[in-house]
Amino acid sequence: MADKRRRRLHKQCRKKPSKRPKIKLSKEDFISSMPDEILHQILSFIPTSCAIRTSVLSRRWRHVWCETTSLYIEDLKATAQEINQTLTYFTAPKIMSFHLSLCRYNHFATKIDRWIEFAISHSVQKLSLNLNGRKKTYNFPECFYLCSSIKQLSVETGYMYMIPTCIVSWQSLRNLSLRGCRLRVKPFAKIISGCPNLESLAFKSLSLARLEIDHTSYSPQGPTEIVAPHILYLRLKSSEKTFTLADVSSLTEANLDIHINIVFSSKADFLQLAKLHNVKRLTVGATFLQILSHAELGGVHFEVLKVQTLIVKTNFVRSVIPGLARLLQNSPDLKEDVQLAIYLDAHWRWIYSDFPTSYEDMYSISRCKVSTWKLLLASFMELVLRNAKTLETMVLRLGGFYFKEKWFKKVLRIIPTLSHNTSVSIVLNRSNC
Repeated sequence: MADKRRRRLHKQCRKKPSKRPKIKLSKEDFISSMPDEILHQILSFIPTSCAIRTSVLSRRWRHVWCETTSLYIEDLKATAQEINQTLTYFTAPKIMSFHLSLCRYNHFATKIDRWIEFAISHSVQKLSLNLNGRKKTYNFPECFYLCSSIKQLSVETGYMYMIPTCIVSWQSLRNLSLRGCRLRVKPFAKIISGCPNLESLAFKSLSLARLEIDHTSYSPQGPTEIVAPHILYLRLKSSEKTFTLADVSSLTEANLDIHINIVFSSKADFLQLAKLHNVKRLTVGATFLQILSHAELGGVHFEVLKVQTLIVKTNFVRSVIPGLARLLQNSPDLKEDVQLAIYLDAHWRWIYSDFPTSYEDMYSISRCKVSTWKLLLASFMELVLRNAKTLETMVLRLGGFYFKEKWFKKVLRIIPTLSHNTSVSIVLNRSNC
């Protein structure tokens, strides 16, 4: 009887079988079943040393890392022999991204050329080199400067000199970043001239004090931002391309020579005059004044500047007058002004009737009576003196083929007739340009 009771209790205590469907486990996991292209993309987000470790997961993973299109190599733990072995096992025909970071540059000085040549021989498109060491100079191999496949290049050194030993031909380069690189003027010019399709340039240097940009191409490729918080001098010469002064907070001298044929209403304040608030010496041209003129007539607010010396190279026409007047009024610290080169201009409105409006008008004036010339020049000088309250010296530089010797002598006689600011010293210079 007791045995029957035990068998009955045991039967009641047995667990009922689960009604959930059984999951059949395949021999390979879900990630391993993905195509090689996806696995290569996954491995491209981690350092190569970590990607190599995946080779022990299974036979499926043994050679996956060898065919990835990205290599991220750093020497924190790797030796030169291990890096060479890594490159030996690499079997992909092309490299999309190659990153080489060497904190112990001195230990690998004789090997770096071979590693860079390896990346270039595989048509690398994105190359990043971080070389830190005690040496002052590293001579990159010639193939580095002649690589036509590079689209993005980043070079960071421990303040070593970068001196190209051959011509630079980076025909496909779009983005260039140079950090901690010591570059003299000629090597830097050689590098920039070898990048005809460059769209983005980042140059970080604690010693960079002067920045000169000469962009005279008539095929603009979008706006460009200038982020240079430590430079003291900026010279910007540009045709048909807009530049935005994002950060030039330490700037003390600026030369803005721009020539842009645009609809002023859409870009009237693109130079952001407020960014020049610390500039002590400012040189501007006709286009800059025309933009200010349009903004002035449109009621745009202008910041007060700290300019002490103002050099204006402008056309003797109506389009520059409102902007010049406002620029003078907003420069209360002005001590020396204005080196003026008189040339021609083609357009503006009729609000300042004393001044010519076109090439034809200007050319006809050059053949008119002396009294007409005296009236125009006197009107302009009166305008400058009336708007520059603290002016001490005005240098008037007359240029152009029509300013012959006899005209220049006539102009000298105008000065004593001026009624405003008689304490201002006025100097006349003649220019042959």
